[in-house]
Amino acid sequence: MNKKLIVFATQLLGVLVLLAVLHVGFLYARSFDMPIDQLVLGYAVNFILAVVIYYALLRMAEHQSKNLGFLFLFGSTLKFAVYFLIFDPLFSQDGSLSKLEFFTFFIPYFACLITETLALVKLLKEID
Repeated sequence: MNKKLIVFATQLLGVLVLLAVLHVGFLYARSFDMPIDQLVLGYAVNFILAVVIYYALLRMAEHQSKNLGFLFLFGSTLKFAVYFLIFDPLFSQDGSLSKLEFFTFFIPYFACLITETLALVKLLKEID
C-alpha cells in the first residue's frame, strides 16, 4: 500500500507541477495579475486532498472494495466543501468571483480528479 501511495503522490505531483508551470506561463503571457500565493494554495490544497482521498481508497480496498465508488464520490464532495469554506470567501473579498480566481482552484481540481479516477480504475482492475 505504501508503494502505491508513493507512486500516486509522485505522479500527481508531476502532473500538478507541469500544469502549474503552464498555468503561470499562460497568466504571464496574458499579463494577468494573479497573486502567486493563491495559486500555490489552490494547487497545494488539491494535492493534499487527492493524496488523502487516495490513501483512504487504498485502506478501504483492503476491506470493502465494493464501497470504493462511494468513497470516491465523498472525496469529490469534500473537495467542493473545502472550496466553499476556504476559497470562495477568499476570492469573494472584493465582492465578485473572477474567472482567474475560479480557475485557480478548479484547474488543479480537475487535474487531480482525472489522476484520481485513473488510479482508482487501476486499483479496481488489480482487485478483480
